[in-house]
Amino acid sequence: MKFRTNIHQLIFLGFIFCATLMQAQSSGYELISKELTKEQQRLLAKEKEILKANREAFKASLSKDQLAILRNKSLSKAQIRKQLMASFTKTQRDLVKNQQMRLRQTRESFRKTLTKEQRNVLKERIDKIRNAKDRGELKDGPRNNAGGRQKNRKRGN
Repeated sequence: MKFRTNIHQLIFLGFIFCATLMQAQSSGYELISKELTKEQQRLLAKEKEILKANREAFKASLSKDQLAILRNKSLSKAQIRKQLMASFTKTQRDLVKNQQMRLRQTRESFRKTLTKEQRNVLKERIDKIRNAKDRGELKDGPRNNAGGRQKNRKRGN
């Protein structure tokens, strides 16, 4: 059970330190904000501010050694998470646990406020995004999986 809790904490930390997460959340929120009531929008805005404040408090609690672990480019993300989790104080673990619980409660309370029509509209939009033709492409065009390693070969006789 403790192992499972640690895994959840590691996953949560990945979300905390991922800068692109905030960008994805804001663009995703803009897509659905038209369908939400004013009360739902206020709820999400309030919760977003609380989560942001909690995230800042957590970042402020990191020691120099922990920041050094985060900045170590020679470690993989999994190694960084493992070392960082091992270095957490009880207070930091409590902050992470409280943040996880807050996220779960926010999701649940938001789900309870959704009407059937809102659920359907949101589901359709999510499905549309998932099935989009250009999903996974970069701004400059489709990905080249060879990474520029392809050689120009003359084919034929």
